[in-house]
Amino acid sequence: MSENQIKPEKITKPIQLLGAWLVGLFSINSCYLVGAANFDVNSWQSGALVLAAIINVPIFLGSVFLLQTKFRPELQEDSYYSSYLNKKTNEPVKVPKNEVQLNELTISIEKIEEKLSKLSFVNEPNQGAPETSLLIGVNKHLADKNRIKEVLSTNGVLRVTSFGSNDVPEKRIMSISQYLENREIDVAIKLANELNLDGYNFFDSRGEETREDILIGSYGNPEYEVLSKSA
Repeated sequence: MSENQIKPEKITKPIQLLGAWLVGLFSINSCYLVGAANFDVNSWQSGALVLAAIINVPIFLGSVFLLQTKFRPELQEDSYYSSYLNKKTNEPVKVPKNEVQLNELTISIEKIEEKLSKLSFVNEPNQGAPETSLLIGVNKHLADKNRIKEVLSTNGVLRVTSFGSNDVPEKRIMSISQYLENREIDVAIKLANELNLDGYNFFDSRGEETREDILIGSYGNPEYEVLSKSA
């Protein structure tokens, strides 16, 4: 009998947990039904035990549904999942490991395609100033947001949006889309220098479904410092 006992310390995977729950459900319901059979059919004790056994089933199914919907990443056989802060909304985002790997593979393929595209058109003339094609978002909580927009306009930026959650950003940070070309990244860093920002980082604009190429006043922490020019 001891070999068939469930050992809690051995239950380490979600499917094992669900199996243990199912065994528990059968055991409890069996006890209820056996007890009900020992009472008179018309007694209230028999009816109560049968009703309890019936109610246990939807409760169990509801618990399984909750686990599958609310805690899907944690239920993976490999419970590791990536967690990061959305630069635009300041909300934590959890991504299952398989989605992280797929996203990294997609990014690698897109970068290879971008390099091949540049090689194909290497002999074509320049397409003009890179800042004219950038879409830049400015956090609505920044006290000098109007001056920032003036600086952007002076530098040739044509498209600006406003963003921001209910939280005020703790630092003056610029987030740059990792999909931008090198010359566009250079423009962004120069703007960060001119605007006296605390630093900048890179973010996955496509993964976060953000249409802006650059976010000024984004949330999170800077990855790189802005080097100010000495007078």
